[in-house]
Amino acid sequence: MQHREPARAHLRHRPGHGVPTARPERLAHEVRRRAPGRVVARIAAAGRPGRRLQPRQQVPRAGLAGQRRRVVAHRDRAHLLGPHPHLRGGRGGRPSHRRGHRRSQGADRRRHPSLHVVLRVFVRPTPAPRRAPWVPRPHLSGTLFCRRLGGRRAWVRTRSFADDLPMNEHTSIRPPREIVLAYEPAFRLAATEVRPAELEVEGPAGVRPLEPRVMKVLVALHRSLGAAVSREALGQQCWGGRIVSEDALTRCVVQLRKALAADPAIVVETIPTVGYRLQADGGAPTRAVRPPRRAALIAAAVAALAVMAALGGAWLWSQRPQAWAASDFRPLTSEPGFKTFPALSPDGRQVAYAHAALPFAPRDIHLRAVAGGEAAAVTSGPDDDFAPAWAPDGDRIAFLRRSPDGGCAVMVAIVPRGGERRLAPCREAGAHPTWLDARTLVVADTPAGGGLPRLSAIDATTGEVRALTAPPPDTLGDNEPQASPDGRQVAFRRTLRFGADEIVVLDVRTGRERTLTRDGWKAAGYVWSPDGRNLLFASNRGGGLGLWRLDARRPAEPEQVSLGLGVVSFLHMSADRTGQAVVEIARPRSGLVRLGPSGAPEARIVTASNDWDPVTGPDGAVAHISDRAGAPDLWISAPGGGATRLTEGLGSYVSSPAWSGDGRSLAFIAVIGRQADIFTVGRDGSRLLRLTDDGRDKRSPVFGPRGRVYYVERRGQAWRLMTVDPAAPGAAPAPVPGGQGWRSVQAAPSGALYGQRQGAETIGRLDGGAWRPAAEVWPYESWAASDDGVFILDTSARPRPALWFQPWSAPRRRLPDPGPMAARVTPSALGGATLGEALTEAVDLGLMRLGPARR
Repeated sequence: MQHREPARAHLRHRPGHGVPTARPERLAHEVRRRAPGRVVARIAAAGRPGRRLQPRQQVPRAGLAGQRRRVVAHRDRAHLLGPHPHLRGGRGGRPSHRRGHRRSQGADRRRHPSLHVVLRVFVRPTPAPRRAPWVPRPHLSGTLFCRRLGGRRAWVRTRSFADDLPMNEHTSIRPPREIVLAYEPAFRLAATEVRPAELEVEGPAGVRPLEPRVMKVLVALHRSLGAAVSREALGQQCWGGRIVSEDALTRCVVQLRKALAADPAIVVETIPTVGYRLQADGGAPTRAVRPPRRAALIAAAVAALAVMAALGGAWLWSQRPQAWAASDFRPLTSEPGFKTFPALSPDGRQVAYAHAALPFAPRDIHLRAVAGGEAAAVTSGPDDDFAPAWAPDGDRIAFLRRSPDGGCAVMVAIVPRGGERRLAPCREAGAHPTWLDARTLVVADTPAGGGLPRLSAIDATTGEVRALTAPPPDTLGDNEPQASPDGRQVAFRRTLRFGADEIVVLDVRTGRERTLTRDGWKAAGYVWSPDGRNLLFASNRGGGLGLWRLDARRPAEPEQVSLGLGVVSFLHMSADRTGQAVVEIARPRSGLVRLGPSGAPEARIVTASNDWDPVTGPDGAVAHISDRAGAPDLWISAPGGGATRLTEGLGSYVSSPAWSGDGRSLAFIAVIGRQADIFTVGRDGSRLLRLTDDGRDKRSPVFGPRGRVYYVERRGQAWRLMTVDPAAPGAAPAPVPGGQGWRSVQAAPSGALYGQRQGAETIGRLDGGAWRPAAEVWPYESWAASDDGVFILDTSARPRPALWFQPWSAPRRRLPDPGPMAARVTPSALGGATLGEALTEAVDLGLMRLGPARR
């Protein structure tokens, strides 16, 4: 039996001296000064004086079980210790219950301020002298009584030497804990890969499942690869210390050997009377031989180089592009109404969104728990509130508000109902704001003096606004900002043409911009991955609108994460710090309505897809754009039923079809790459012809006098009317006299051209090279010209859109309401108009998880 070695400690007040002294191979201690001056403790072990220690000096000593340990002397980790109240008796240190010991203790402390220190003694267990009756029986956390402490007997509680060991050394003394397979990483043994969390072993014979207990035995043996593991240790690690029979352990080892039998390099050996050993190289067990010092140094250097190489390889491996996947999709809402602009809280527990009963009705901000439950309204009233964004601390929501009088403001509300305040005015903001930090909000809006939309930073405390981006004049501006998780970067969409986008990342600190996509394909919603290394965005580059991944740190081609999910719309997305993402779920339905000259519906075509830009031909057939096959393409729907697809994957976006006078061909705009050009095609899908190749932004192609095609073109911020002859392939487009400033153009059935100039509140007719005003139409109204007048659709009217007819020489009159879903009115070759309806009955929210793909 081992005993703690006796020690004598003498404390006295000695100003100017340093920290305590001790014999390094025997003792180590810690002293904290509680009184003015310095305190010196001199300790002798077995009657021999020790050596002085400096602050935080490391002292080598022989520890338990003959292992090499290092002990540090601190001055900042001590506790108060005075004379023990019960040790006031005789030589043997026996307790005394004499009255007045508390008073005496206090008086003693007042007389001896240097006693306000602690002496922690770590003693190597050694056989104690036979004549030391005042030394207690040994145990790892016993007590040691000193003969003198400041002139009086005192009691010192000693701690085990293992109590202050580093964590890796401390745990080596404790019994091993039970293995938790869910936290165990995968590892390789020879040619076999072991995946503990999946209970699988993949070797030359394929994948084999293992029982949980058998897998724990394999993990325990792997931890001590090459060394024997006792049955007791296996019981602690695999059965949690419970007593198990030999048969249970033997059965696990037998199953383990069967599972690893296909790999001859792996051997599970039985060590008689001891336990088991796992060998992964097939060699026989050998006894470790201590190498000579030179060989040890060489081995240490080689090991250090190996560690450095491993760390470098691990760093390079961590910098590789990480593949991501979308999974675990589930609906989040199902009640009636339109839920749009979702925003997930930073902790992923709540989602804020804009809610409206009808497509064009005013919206309110609602709040809902992701786990379920009823939604709570954050705002209510006649204002249109939308596009919420959570602050990083999760206690505030910023959103946009449009008032009935047309005003716009950036608002901040305390959630759930803690009041709101107006932060700053806005003009044409329509996208999610985003928070860089708790004080800075980024919004996409047009500047006060007019111009292209750009990103601006708003101080959430003062409301001060400063510009972050300056889009080039030949683009359509910047929109949809999304701050990175660390707030150092902002991703945004820069629209090059109507239907061509780029994703750009802005470094907020330096102002430097990096373009991530340069092919012009549309980019809808996008979110950052939680680590800030990837940007996941929606694009139709694969045909349908699917999810793609971009490396945000280096140039790379986009990689597809998932195909289009049908009803899932990625137009607005939001993600939290754990990889959860919330998206919109829409079941689209569209209506194509042909209106007669009186405004009464004459025919209606209902589709189960997104259809837009309808225009009626001379025979009553309706040409329109539809995404029913995935990508937007040009279709013709006959009044009696049936649809014909005229284009197939021509570009990233197709728009603005127009019938020729004889109804045999159509003109339209297609965006291919970064270029928008005019095309014509026969009504049967043949004779596809490209009329322009300059790639500039174009709108509203129509067939005009003498069969020529007219359209408007943008150069910088200026628009003008252009014309090209489809009968002369390769002919260069030419500007139309009097067409300066035209931003839209339409053709009446008679061939007369009508258009609206940039910034004007009227439409006019092109007459002899001059623009002559014809009717009053506001820029936000949709209109369709006919020979007798103009049809006007006002979608901002409440409670539902209003349809009007403005004769060329009479006041405007109101037509029967088109219904709450009317979206746009377009010309008709039969003298009336064509109405496009959005018949989607509801938009819900869904939750999905974005995470690393399993290899």
